[in-house]
Amino acid sequence: MAVLFDQFSYRINKTTDGLYYDRWHGKVFPEISMPEKLYFLNSIIAALLTHRQLIIRADSIEELIDCIGFNAFKLIYNRGELRILDNWWFPTFMYNADIVFFMNMHEKQYQDKVCNRLKGRIGAEASYYIMGIFKDICNSKDSDMYDYWDHLAQDNMYEDFTFNNRIRALLSISSENTLKICTEEDTWSATRLCLFERSLEWAKQLSTDEIILEEEAKQYLVYKSNIQTENIIDKFNLILRAKGIPNLSILYYNEVISMDDILRVRDKVAFGKFINWLEDNQYSVKELELALLNGKPKSSQIEKWIRWAFVCGMPFLLPQVGQSLGGIGLSFIEQLLPQFSGQQIPNLYFDRVLTAQFNTKKLNHKLQSKFGF
Repeated sequence: MAVLFDQFSYRINKTTDGLYYDRWHGKVFPEISMPEKLYFLNSIIAALLTHRQLIIRADSIEELIDCIGFNAFKLIYNRGELRILDNWWFPTFMYNADIVFFMNMHEKQYQDKVCNRLKGRIGAEASYYIMGIFKDICNSKDSDMYDYWDHLAQDNMYEDFTFNNRIRALLSISSENTLKICTEEDTWSATRLCLFERSLEWAKQLSTDEIILEEEAKQYLVYKSNIQTENIIDKFNLILRAKGIPNLSILYYNEVISMDDILRVRDKVAFGKFINWLEDNQYSVKELELALLNGKPKSSQIEKWIRWAFVCGMPFLLPQVGQSLGGIGLSFIEQLLPQFSGQQIPNLYFDRVLTAQFNTKKLNHKLQSKFGF
């Protein structure tokens, strides 16, 4: 199945006058810093290695290209592993003394602006290619339906802000409702809740396997529905570290690995087997942990890291670039698959396929050579 990549949406801006606005306000590209890019790459790579398809809205095209590169973007789109939906929405809240402005607007004529920005930043080829995508996806019979999902999300935000006492307590909301916002902090809360409900509504409508929320929004989900927010993508990076596999986002950012390396994994029989296993187990983090612990992992390190994550609830931390990376590459899983099934599939995917493709010793040497060590 697929996963909606919605993390770019949470890049909210703020002016000194108390205006909270969408990242595309002003119609210029919202530059992505190096730490942001590593954060997004972490989730993008994990999503590609744990799901069949990545879904984005049209307003995320330029940011995805900036993170993974145009050639990689074109590659996964041509292979059908990236799906783009015709939607461009920019909610805006403003608190100014006793006056609050709320604008919920859908941009319909964004195509030329996107292509012009791409032409200036990347080149004519990227501009022409994306225009071809827009001709396929824009103003389709589904476009109005996507706008309707946003209105449903807005209604849910009103309910959270006004009636959900747990959410109101978490965010210290003092305003009666969104039409009577009396503090700048409540303006911020309304904006974030709007985006949070949008992620939930779209994931529900698209029937995705998982929801990728940014860190603050995960707290909202716990307080709203008592739903724990840990997902396979979060756990994936922790498992890689426990298995001695280097941080893939840093390697990708430094051009030590490329999208071709990721697609080589996706093209293997074992990737399909692993995805089928995840779907059969409803993308349960608990089932994945049990399978890894019961499937005779190559060391006790995996158990140590999983227990540490469970107790501390800490996010995955990026290692230093120059850190020594352990582990060795092993033979390909296709030679072994007929002998294994069930609970052993996750271990084979991590221990055989991923460690072979992302050979720690080789990648560590390439990274050090790149920086002259």
